Amino acid sequence: MNIKRLIVKPLLSLLLITNTIHADAQYFKLKKVQDPAGMFGDLDFPVLTGKTVAENKINTFLQGKELDLLPGKQKTSLFENIKPKKGSNTGTTLMNYTLLVNSSKLFSIQINSEYSNGSLSDNSNTYNFDSQTGKLIKFSDLLTKEGYDAVRKFIIDSRKTRLAIHLKKLKSSANKDQGDADNYSGCLIEQNKDNLDADDLLFQKNGLLLTRRSCLGSHNAQALEADIRIYDNLLSNQFLQPYLNEYGKCLLSAANSKCIQSQAAGLSRGVFKGKINDLYPITLLITSIGNESFSASYFYDQQGKKIFLKGTFDKDSSWLLKEIASSSQQKNQELFKLSLQKDGSLTGNWSNGKNTFSVKLIQ
Repeated sequence: MNIKRLIVKPLLSLLLITNTIHADAQYFKLKKVQDPAGMFGDLDFPVLTGKTVAENKINTFLQGKELDLLPGKQKTSLFENIKPKKGSNTGTTLMNYTLLVNSSKLFSIQINSEYSNGSLSDNSNTYNFDSQTGKLIKFSDLLTKEGYDAVRKFIIDSRKTRLAIHLKKLKSSANKDQGDADNYSGCLIEQNKDNLDADDLLFQKNGLLLTRRSCLGSHNAQALEADIRIYDNLLSNQFLQPYLNEYGKCLLSAANSKCIQSQAAGLSRGVFKGKINDLYPITLLITSIGNESFSASYFYDQQGKKIFLKGTFDKDSSWLLKEIASSSQQKNQELFKLSLQKDGSLTGNWSNGKNTFSVKLIQ
């Protein structure tokens, strides 16, 4: 029996969908790919049908990140690598998406999924792509360096104020949970380390909304914090104007003009393609970036199998990406040592413990 269920979202998210900016005409053409997932629910996924470089990058990132698959490498289904195998209840059991913006400047989409592994857990990710280049957009891309520093201070101060008020209420509650109070006290101390590029970024009709994930890392805490708005910051265009760079001003303006995305400083999320030893084509995805580490994965293009990597920042300004070994893995772990070049490419070497070869990747 195929029981189709909906992922329950906080009221705030539902309101955002109705208030997000939309173009009158859809810039990219999308196809909804569907795959029944048996008794759990349905799997739906968006595929851009055009052949431009930007569309290829968007499809590659979304499918590589969410489906563990390179475009065109599926044998039977886009969902073959994530849905439960026959006789198992472990895997992604439900997936749907909401198109937020589809214009000549911006392609923004929210993908929701539910994963089963004895219990159910849901996840939601929002992705913002530059429609001309297919590159991901992060908050700091829109502001000058001084502007980002100023807005970051304003946001952290406002969140600390709201968190302190929430903490005070917790401590004075007759039914207070000392564990929650202690955890939120730690969150308050750690707040100054926040990187706003790790926030969910949603483009609104008259500004931007930044939402931080729960500092406690639980879905229950996330839902509670969404209700009391501890980590939500709605920034109007008027407020942002003094801090925006030219790209940010263009992207947020109503004018139908092409916006030129400048080369991002430092490591950024996205798709990098190149070769190992000038022989083996690979696709590298940088999927999330923290203060001290980052997550990535890569595929050998001919095989299409996803290899998960954990990245760390080295002392010489290079990056180390080490394969995350499975419990049954016998072979040596693969390792990349890469450095960012002025043109945005990544160069360095790949090693498996026995051999070392050169690598060059371009975004």
